[in-house]
Amino acid sequence: MDKSTLHQQLTDLGLERIQYTEKSVYKFEIYNDATSASYPLTLTTFTSEHGNTTVHFHEADFQENEFVPLQVRRAALDKLIELERLCNGSAGRSLAEANNGSMAQDMDEMKKLGNEMKHMKTNSELLEKNMIPDPIQ
Repeated sequence: MDKSTLHQQLTDLGLERIQYTEKSVYKFEIYNDATSASYPLTLTTFTSEHGNTTVHFHEADFQENEFVPLQVRRAALDKLIELERLCNGSAGRSLAEANNGSMAQDMDEMKKLGNEMKHMKTNSELLEKNMIPDPIQ
């Protein structure tokens, strides 16, 4: 993808370019209500001498924060998936369609979810072991 098109698509999705030469660094702020803090996710792109620009998804990171809540990491993953689909021109489901409120999209996912959940302890079982249930954390 050419540099100007990619830049326009990244900024349209809310990313702000904070550094650029042949390498551009974009920043996306993810706000967490529980901590009342923003966590800046940085993403690097590189433009070759031929003018092609690639996104280095493997370098995406929260560089300014040592502790990043799980909800923020999940939001970052969702954003990176959205960006990856955009860069690859994927015609798959949109993020809004995938996040339709259902924990499983089909029967295979439902079975997998069921298998994962049967190993989880209930809130009562956690309280009996003097552990804090997840919603309270």
